[in-house]
Amino acid sequence: MITLPFQLQPSYCSICSFLGLCYSSFVFTLQNNPSIYHLGQFAVVRRCRHRTTGVEFAAKFIKKRRSKSSRRGVTREDIEREVNILKEIQHPNVIALHEVFENKAEVILILELVAGGELFDFLAEKESLSEEEATQFLKQILDGVHYLHSKRIAHFDLKPENIMLLNRSVPHPRIKIIDFGLAHKIDFGNDFKNIFGTPEFVAPEVVNYEPLGLEADMCLSGASPFLGDNKQETLANVSAVDYTFDEEFFSSTSMLAKDFIARLLVKDPKKRMTIQDSLQHPWIKPKDTQQALSRKESAVNMEKFKKFAARRKWKQSVRLISLCNRLSRSFLSRSNISVARSDDTLDEEDSFVMKAIIHAINDDNVPGLQHLLGSLNSYDVNQPNKHGTPPLLIAAGCGNIQIIEVLMRKGAEIRAHDKSGANAIYYAARHGHVETLRFLHEKKCPLDVQDKSGETALHVAARYGNVDVVSYLCSIRANPDLTDREQETPLHCAAWHGYSPVARALCQAGCHVDAKNREGESPLLTASARGFVDIVECLVEHGAELETTDKEGHTALHLAVRRCQVEVVRCLLRHRCHVDQQDRHGNTPLHIACKDGNLPVVMAICNAKATLDLPNKSGRTPLHLAANNGSLEVVRHLCLAGANIDAVTNDGKTAEDLASADHHEHVVSLLGKLKKDNHKLSYIQQLRPTQTVQPRIKLKLFGHSGAGKSTLLESLKCGILRSFFRRRRTRMTNTTRHPNSPVNSKPPVSVSISNLYPGCENVSVRSRSMMFEPSLTKGVLEVFSPVHSALSAADEQATKAIDIQHANIHGVGDFSVWEFSGNPVYYCTYDYFAANDVTAIHVVLFSLEEPYETQLGHITYWLNLLKALTLPQETISFGGRIQQPLAVVLVATHADLADVPRAFSGEFSYNKERALLKEVRNRFGNDLQISDKLFVMDAGASNSKDMKLLRSHLQELRASIVSRCSPMTLLSERLLAVLPTWRKLSGPNQLMSWQQFVSDVQEHINPLVSQDHLRTLALQLHSMGEINIMQSETVQDVVLLEPRWLCSSILGKLLSVETPKAIHHYRGRYRLEEVQALAPESDVDELLQILDAMDVCARDVTNPTMVDVPALIKTNGLHRSWTEEEEEDSLLYGGVRIVPAEHLTPFPCGLFHKLQVNLCRWSHQQKPEEDGADDNDGDIHLWTNGAKASQAGVEAMILLVNHGQGVEIQVRGHDSERAKCYTLLDTLCSITENLLASTLPGQLTAKYYLSPQQLREHHAPIMVYQPKDFFRAQVQRETSLTNTMGGYRESFSSILAFGCAEIYQQGILGTDVHISDVPLLARRKLCRMLDPPDAMGKDWCLLAMNLGLTELVAKYSSGTPNGTSELDSDTDSQQAALQPSPTAALLQEWSGRAGSRVGVLMAKLRELGRRDAADFLLKASPVFKVNTEALGGAANGYPPTCNGGTSYNSISSVISR
Repeated sequence: MITLPFQLQPSYCSICSFLGLCYSSFVFTLQNNPSIYHLGQFAVVRRCRHRTTGVEFAAKFIKKRRSKSSRRGVTREDIEREVNILKEIQHPNVIALHEVFENKAEVILILELVAGGELFDFLAEKESLSEEEATQFLKQILDGVHYLHSKRIAHFDLKPENIMLLNRSVPHPRIKIIDFGLAHKIDFGNDFKNIFGTPEFVAPEVVNYEPLGLEADMCLSGASPFLGDNKQETLANVSAVDYTFDEEFFSSTSMLAKDFIARLLVKDPKKRMTIQDSLQHPWIKPKDTQQALSRKESAVNMEKFKKFAARRKWKQSVRLISLCNRLSRSFLSRSNISVARSDDTLDEEDSFVMKAIIHAINDDNVPGLQHLLGSLNSYDVNQPNKHGTPPLLIAAGCGNIQIIEVLMRKGAEIRAHDKSGANAIYYAARHGHVETLRFLHEKKCPLDVQDKSGETALHVAARYGNVDVVSYLCSIRANPDLTDREQETPLHCAAWHGYSPVARALCQAGCHVDAKNREGESPLLTASARGFVDIVECLVEHGAELETTDKEGHTALHLAVRRCQVEVVRCLLRHRCHVDQQDRHGNTPLHIACKDGNLPVVMAICNAKATLDLPNKSGRTPLHLAANNGSLEVVRHLCLAGANIDAVTNDGKTAEDLASADHHEHVVSLLGKLKKDNHKLSYIQQLRPTQTVQPRIKLKLFGHSGAGKSTLLESLKCGILRSFFRRRRTRMTNTTRHPNSPVNSKPPVSVSISNLYPGCENVSVRSRSMMFEPSLTKGVLEVFSPVHSALSAADEQATKAIDIQHANIHGVGDFSVWEFSGNPVYYCTYDYFAANDVTAIHVVLFSLEEPYETQLGHITYWLNLLKALTLPQETISFGGRIQQPLAVVLVATHADLADVPRAFSGEFSYNKERALLKEVRNRFGNDLQISDKLFVMDAGASNSKDMKLLRSHLQELRASIVSRCSPMTLLSERLLAVLPTWRKLSGPNQLMSWQQFVSDVQEHINPLVSQDHLRTLALQLHSMGEINIMQSETVQDVVLLEPRWLCSSILGKLLSVETPKAIHHYRGRYRLEEVQALAPESDVDELLQILDAMDVCARDVTNPTMVDVPALIKTNGLHRSWTEEEEEDSLLYGGVRIVPAEHLTPFPCGLFHKLQVNLCRWSHQQKPEEDGADDNDGDIHLWTNGAKASQAGVEAMILLVNHGQGVEIQVRGHDSERAKCYTLLDTLCSITENLLASTLPGQLTAKYYLSPQQLREHHAPIMVYQPKDFFRAQVQRETSLTNTMGGYRESFSSILAFGCAEIYQQGILGTDVHISDVPLLARRKLCRMLDPPDAMGKDWCLLAMNLGLTELVAKYSSGTPNGTSELDSDTDSQQAALQPSPTAALLQEWSGRAGSRVGVLMAKLRELGRRDAADFLLKASPVFKVNTEALGGAANGYPPTCNGGTSYNSISSVISR
């Protein structure tokens, strides 16, 4: 694998900086076959791929012109023009630019890989081609050119070679217009005359239009009407527009086609058909059936077309060889003339011969070259071309040994060199041809020849990163220490360009690692300055001198610091380089870092024990430089590290004086506070850890209503004496106190189908893979309506929202207790508080009065909530384990009421304890740290044996967690004391931005505390429950100074049952004054912005006085379902269902309420602004567990189904609006998936597809097609699925894309999806299945061998923990958590290889006998992927508007305002 020279820093990439493109995020490598993909005069195109994703691109190497006088290469202005144009273009029929890179000699464009070949070659392979098919291609060309002209871009080189196919293997290939080397931005109002491109494709007025008529003419007839015998004749034919429709070529061409061509091949541009007219021409867009039929029945003259395509394919090589044969006969007839005659006489003839030879070499045309050279008996093959390069060197660069042998047999000199002095070995080395080098070496080609610049073959191989070439040259004893004109060795070249394998090969060959170039730089200095840490490691490993300096006295550390290469700095410091070395000006690396304000580097150097007060030649210490430049955080860190703030410069100025002179008031203020030694020492002392341990952690209680959370807490708080006088809390017997749960409301039938989908008990299931849905009008939504039932009666004793209190649990210690209400109306607020602290203990309660299935359902719900809220780690650990899992304790209550027997020792003995724990640990054991014991008790018995066991366990957990927490500091204790005052000063709203929190602490408590110190301290306060850090993906986090204010007071009042009835029953809609009445002390606007950011409510931008709170919708009878009365014959239907992929449990955190909030926002954005627009656009109607929306005449229903276990999106629209139907469905799916990703990042979901026919028929239940149905049909090469309920088949296109052919053809079906598109959570689950060693060998090791990645087995096997899938001991678990997953590494490596598709991996897993893993992969992989942007953006995109920082009212934006 050959690495491209792409990893360049900003300061070395002028073109990249000029364009403002990203150039450091991508790393590409050439494909194993380094053959040229396309060759131009000054550009070479090769295939490359992205190392991480495995996506293939085309890398275009453009040779830069070295000087203005040079004629070789492309000028910077031309390159910048081409890149600017490509950067501006984004169209399905035009090639796309992804990246731009630059090295000394070339600019590299990373382009979209257009691998389908030329359009004309593709058409020439067809046996027949109708005009209808031809116009499909021509329309794409017209669309592309029309787009370019709309951008004021003229291509100027539109010819068959530049019209390519993206992928020729698909049914309807997409056209791509390429090669914008001659393109210009022009003003179409002014003439722009210049001769560009290929003569036969130039417009009559030179250039003022694109030659589209000529493309159509050639496509239909197989002939170019203007092609002459030479360039002058061709241009004359073009200028005269001299052409006829020869009957030989156009006998079967329709009149419409001839009319289309005639209207384009017009000399006067004013009379010529425009691009818009072309697109509307009847041949392209028939106006009636007769025109369409005429186009369909007319055919292209394929016989002539094939002949023309064959002639064009060898247009230069074959034609020039024929011409040279004639020339050779002319040479032989003139016997008096020798080949060595004057260049003036032979130049024209000689150039034709040379062109023929070069084209034959480039095309690997060995027979043609042999024929040509055989007919040129007197021709000297050693004479160079006009650039001074003999053919042998060109052949060496192309790597064709056969052609080199042909040239040598004709007399080519093996020692030949070009005008710069480079020989054949140099050319072969540059292009990476090892076998060619081996052949040349055997033929005694000189090895260490230096060109005029002093470069050898090793230099050029090192510069281009050809490690195989470098290794081979070193193995045949090429001299690695020869220097070029700049006194640089090959190792300098490798260090400059960042080729670590090349540098390692040279070091292993024994090169001089400390050689210096003309500037005094060694390879170590070069690599350090450019940030190549792997090369620095290699050089140090091979003995490079760390303290060597350049002419300015800079060491490697100086240069790394100056260029902000943090990783190199850390590497050099690890190797104990001298940190106090001073350069010519007396500056140490610390001086440079302080002057630049580079805090990470300053911290690293200070940690390496650098001298803080060393002055430079001006008498300035690092503190002086930092203060002079206003780097507050650097000044703060230096002062904390012990820098002398009273040191003076040579002119007697302190750091404070320098800061004051440049008006850096914040630095002056800081230094002023530190003037007195006792202040500075006290500030430093505040930041040092004390012996005091963290006094409190959080205890979080979860459980459904009536589980006994409050009762248990009161019992835990009771001491022995107090328990005797404690009254047992009266237990509510009203059924509304214990509303039906999603589990216990199910009919007592088989769990398989009927428990999941009520109403299906009597359905005959004929296909095990199919799922059925009862009718929406038969009470499905009433089955699970927790909001309505929970709010039907008030209970003053019930917990509202999140009750927070500081409590001392007898015999355990102090806790901040967070009791989460079991009322579903509050669930939509839990995502910011439930699982945001790894130091908390999470207690999940469930009642033993419920049936076992219900108990398991309740536990699964709350554990799934904790799991779903846990952010997945990008790096997957062994077995997919979480590095810091949340601690969970399971408590079963009401054992006394459930008549659970007691054991002899006195505690309750639950006979299903072992089965329940096993089931729970199997489901969640990898994600959560679940206690080994289930605590069964009467929650009101505060002094029972069971309560004592629970207290003892909580004490053990608390001690373990506190021991891992950081000890208290004097500053944290000071903050605890000052927080009450801040809460009073904060006013009604207790939220503060993180930046303001930092500023207040630094201003009023300790000026030396840094943000890092303070973040650690704030997390400690967060762990203690004193504050709550609400993390956001946007600018900054938010600090909640008083969690009780928001969690208990605001949310408890706003969402409680006492809330006034909504104005509109179906909307949960409130006036601002009604919300203000619920929180009279708060600023209602600020409060609503905060709740909006949490996705609790949505402000109506069209009516700012109103606010929607979907969680408070109290009407569930308004289903708004589609009925047969509304049906029209032309309506199309389609839909999807999004369900949890792992656990059949309702979506947590009130997900559907949040979805309704996001739908409200979306509907506000869709409201039409123009007069005459459809007033229904953007309308949305909400009801309990449902919503109905519309856009552009298309309607959608979004429903919460299957007891909250699925979100269903149904869409319908007219037959003429297929694309709009798909776009609306895709938009609503994106809203839902974005919400899931931000609210429940640990929740893996699957997408199923609904039967369009049954949706149209309003059939109940509805057939749901799962991924395995599509997979089974794909394997059998079918494109439709059988609806077993209706007895008919439905096509993939109708199920997936509403029958829209354009969308379906651009999509990728599940088995063809690339493995990198499989979600992270699904890959983690695969790691859990395949990482643990299998007794039969059916694990990742055998999979690696089946995938051809045997080398990974040895690499990762040594680190695999012994044992089975269950790691019982804590030591094993901790060890596994620190190890990377071998399956993840395997999938990552395999994703970079060809054919790494989901279908291939599933087949390999089934071959391995791991059907479980294959089935899960199929379930979790996308069924259908389509890039809607590539379709031209048929509909409005939807900016994600969910929490986690993506809302337009994100929390941090609210606080910053």
